[in-house]
Amino acid sequence: MAHAKMIMQSRSMAMPAVASKPHAMPWFDRQGQPSIFDLFDKAKAPAQIRRSFRFTSAASALPKNQSDLPPDDGRFLSVQVGEDAYFSRPDSLGVADGVGGWAQVKGANPALYSRKIMHYVSAELEKLDDISSIDYDASSYNDVDPKDILEKSYNQVTADAKEEGLVGSSTAVIVILRDDELRVANLGDCGVMVIRHDEPIFRTEEQQHSFNFPFQIGTGSRDSPSDAQSFRVKVQEGDIVIVGSDGMFDNIFDDEIVEIVTRVVGGSAVAGDPKAIAEALMRRAREVAEDTRFATSPFQSRAIQEGLYYQGGKMDDVTVLAGVVRLSEDSPDRR
Repeated sequence: MAHAKMIMQSRSMAMPAVASKPHAMPWFDRQGQPSIFDLFDKAKAPAQIRRSFRFTSAASALPKNQSDLPPDDGRFLSVQVGEDAYFSRPDSLGVADGVGGWAQVKGANPALYSRKIMHYVSAELEKLDDISSIDYDASSYNDVDPKDILEKSYNQVTADAKEEGLVGSSTAVIVILRDDELRVANLGDCGVMVIRHDEPIFRTEEQQHSFNFPFQIGTGSRDSPSDAQSFRVKVQEGDIVIVGSDGMFDNIFDDEIVEIVTRVVGGSAVAGDPKAIAEALMRRAREVAEDTRFATSPFQSRAIQEGLYYQGGKMDDVTVLAGVVRLSEDSPDRR
């Protein structure tokens, strides 16, 4: 974010070598004229206050198959949930969803692919916190673009894939907070919603080639991180940022997401519990997914629009991250 800078221009003034009476020299005539000190006082502009924010966040996630929760061996900065993966930091959140169609291909591992995407995103953002990092200069922290971070992560995973024989692909969404700006990069059908005073003020749109065929990065895909949607949203203290995989957004309509969040926070978003928010949304998504007879869902609505018969929710991995925007008390060394 560019910030206005005031440049003080100092003027040198040549004084005469021969002394004269003060009233003979107009620059000494102060009647009706400002003094040099007055000029400097007027040149001073009030300092702009940079309101810096952070997330107080929590995640709630459930794989469609309970056995798809691998033990955390500490190798990754991301968490795997079935074929979903996510990371969370005080300044950023991200979710990736490994494309399930690879399950029919022997040796494919979309779950590992999505986990690596989120791992390397988190690792790149961690470098920005390190003032001694050789990969970034002093301005990189404030100028960071989530699309660039996704690109770097993708390049790392592509290199790993060649070395390890990794096959798979994934959708991804990243949000980064800088001062009062939320920066978003979204590729595919994960999603982001920002809620303020019980109203949605921002929502990403899905990127689909066709029904149930999202944009994705990975093996055999023509999509790339440069195809990701990019947004910048001004935020305020108390805004609630919801980041989720399609397992949530396919099963809960947007207005119901807002209703659930409003009910959980009870009128005080700043004091809202992100864990309670994330868990309430995850439970509702799973409830709809398991109801194949009476529930209605966004996925069902889209299927009907395509001329397909479909009833109920969509069973899938569900990942929900809830971040409450709060004033930051500490700033990184780069600030």
